[in-house]
Amino acid sequence: MSDPVVDAVDVIDHLAGEGEGGQIARLRSLRPQARENAQRSYEALLEPADPGSVPLRERYAVAAYVAQLHGPGPAAELYLENLRDEDEDLAELIAAGRSTGEQHLDAGLAHAELLVQRPRDAEPSHLRTLEAAGWDADGIVTLSQLVSFLTFQLRVAHGLAVLAGNPAPPTHPAPTTHAIPTTEETR
Repeated sequence: MSDPVVDAVDVIDHLAGEGEGGQIARLRSLRPQARENAQRSYEALLEPADPGSVPLRERYAVAAYVAQLHGPGPAAELYLENLRDEDEDLAELIAAGRSTGEQHLDAGLAHAELLVQRPRDAEPSHLRTLEAAGWDADGIVTLSQLVSFLTFQLRVAHGLAVLAGNPAPPTHPAPTTHAIPTTEETR
C-alpha cells in the first residue's frame, strides 16, 4: 500500500525534499493548521479507510499521472511507488505514459489531464464522458478533488523548496521616524 517511512513524516515536507527540523519545517511551523489540514487531505484522498467507488489503485494511478504531468521528481516517484504496491503492471503503464486499457481508469486519467493542463476547457460534456465510462457522482467528485489537491500539494512543495533554497535576507528594524507635528499640535 504505502511507504511507512513516508507515512511517519509530513508528505509535503517529503516532496519538498526535507525531513524533520530543517528550513521547510520552520517555514511550515508558521501555519500549523494549514500543515495539518494538508496532511489530512492527503490521508482522506489517497489513503481513506473506505475508498468507496474509487479504489486505492485508481487513486494512486491518478496521483502518479498528475505528478508526471507536473514533471519528474519526488512526487512522481512517491505515487508510482504507492501504485506499485497496489498494482505493479498498472504502475509500469502509467510510468510509460501508456493507456491502461481500462475504459473507466483511462477516462479518469484523461479528465485529470484536462483539469491539469486545460482547466478552462472543462465543460459538462466531460462529466458525461466520465459517467459513460462508469464513474458515479461520488467518484467524479473524488477524482476532481484528488486532481485539485495534488496540484496544490505539488505547488506548495515546489514553493517551499524554492524558499528553503533562497531564504529571505534578515529583516532589520524599521528606521525610527519622527512624526511631523500637525497644525493643532504646534499651537
